[in-house]
Amino acid sequence: MKKLLTILSLVFVAGSVHAGSATVEYGNVDNVKSADQSSLSLGVRENINKNFLGDVGVLQINQNGNNALASTRLEAGVTGLLPTKFATVYTRTGVGERYISTGSYGYYSVEPGVIVPLGSSGFTARAGWRFRTPFNTAMNDTTRTWRAGVGYAVTKKDTIGVRYDRVQGDADQKIINFNYTRNF
Repeated sequence: MKKLLTILSLVFVAGSVHAGSATVEYGNVDNVKSADQSSLSLGVRENINKNFLGDVGVLQINQNGNNALASTRLEAGVTGLLPTKFATVYTRTGVGERYISTGSYGYYSVEPGVIVPLGSSGFTARAGWRFRTPFNTAMNDTTRTWRAGVGYAVTKKDTIGVRYDRVQGDADQKIINFNYTRNF
């Protein structure tokens, strides 16, 4: 797993220099069974070709109230896109490493979904479902997440958005995410 971390870190650094886009996101995490948290993430994406995107990112979760670091995730993924007349259907697969106070472990995720432009107003809607689970099933980090969001293209290069995630499984969370994307 240390090799995976090294590879993800190198890809992240190299990717941020030549990225097609970069996204910063803040999340307010309402944990149903434990203390609330906040999250901050940075991700970069680049087109592989017209139907595939590659991405790398880092996500940091903090405990609210004492700002203690709860976990960090480093992840890389590939998204396949299928444009249709009215929407774009996508499937993203990812692999990553989660770091917690007792160590780290690898995981994978799969997320199918749809992106729908809302007329010519600059708004887009997005809905998806993510399944994420560790390679080592003893780690208790299997979740299923329904997510829906809307974005608005402020300019041709700048987009702001909001997304709601409903996480269930080994975690029970309701998350409101605010994001900003810059296209290069």
